[in-house]
Amino acid sequence: MIQVRFYSLLRLMLKQEQLDLPAREGETVGELLQRLQQQIKIPFLHKLLNEQGVLHAGTIIMVNRRNILHLEELATPVKDGDQLGFFPPGAGG
Repeated sequence: MIQVRFYSLLRLMLKQEQLDLPAREGETVGELLQRLQQQIKIPFLHKLLNEQGVLHAGTIIMVNRRNILHLEELATPVKDGDQLGFFPPGAGG
């Protein structure tokens, strides 16, 4: 299983903190995001990705506590036992 955790406004919007998905051989973070959106009826990908499928500035996606920007970005492979965290861009001031 892959454990997916939602944070910040994403957690409030989806009304859930965590979701477990069965792992798929050779799946990437980007593919997992698409699969999640198919499973979750509330549109949420627009909070993380732009129209071209690129991460919005300020979006943080962690795989086993490592930011995918320091790995292979959306092409980062995921496997059974991984933990992912999705943090939408935030504003402050």
